[in-house]
Amino acid sequence: MAVEKIVSFKSGAHTIVGTVRDAKGHKNSTFLLLHGFGGTRNELAIPSLGMGIFEYVAARLADLGHSSLRIDFHGWGDSDGSIEESSYSTQIDDCLAAMDFIATQPDLGNGEVILLGWSQGGLVAAAAAGRTNRPSGVALWAAVGEPKVSFPGLVGKNAYLYGLNSPEPTTLTLPWGASVTLGQRFFLEVSGFDPLTELSQYAGPAFIAEGTVDDVIPHGTAKKFAAAHRGEHIVWEAAMDHAFNTSSGVETLSRLIDATVSYLKRHNKV
Repeated sequence: MAVEKIVSFKSGAHTIVGTVRDAKGHKNSTFLLLHGFGGTRNELAIPSLGMGIFEYVAARLADLGHSSLRIDFHGWGDSDGSIEESSYSTQIDDCLAAMDFIATQPDLGNGEVILLGWSQGGLVAAAAAGRTNRPSGVALWAAVGEPKVSFPGLVGKNAYLYGLNSPEPTTLTLPWGASVTLGQRFFLEVSGFDPLTELSQYAGPAFIAEGTVDDVIPHGTAKKFAAAHRGEHIVWEAAMDHAFNTSSGVETLSRLIDATVSYLKRHNKV
């Protein structure tokens, strides 16, 4: 029976909080779940279940024999630090620290880690994989591949340009009504970061998923990731929105989870 527990570890000077779901009795790779922009480790709630998308993912992975760790990047959720100081770079550092943490847990899986990132979390996964070649597999779900396109599309071009040129923190109102204050470093990294090039340095298998009705990530991004990647990969497409159609149930999300595990299993990485 899978058991959940709250854990914490250091990423530089910051304390990162996460939830481990331990698939007891199974020695398979552990999935590290990386949330998207403005999210937290449980992610967006699924209306029909009253639980977060990543909570559901962790439960289904456990049913398939895989432990997982889902984290709050520093500044978000229960982790300490300020959102204003967060950036792609700080989140990549948090991901690497989480990989180190998993390696110190002898009873958690078999010591191997698969990175699973959604949206901006996919950008983080691509970079962490490319810079280290440590993960035994990578799953990019509706991942940010061209931040200079998708982020201004999310917050508005004028707001993006204001933040890019302002040395003071910029407060943004997001499409779903929440507000967030970000430092200039975040905007500068949006302007200069290339997740496709980052992934090109990763030699392991990559499962790359894209929704054909996703209005956040430009259609064709998955194929660009695949073209950049030098290892084995698959592009998985479905008629799904950015949240995997979870507003109307979990059928699509369940198929996505199963397809992810099935592909990586065929490559002997789970």
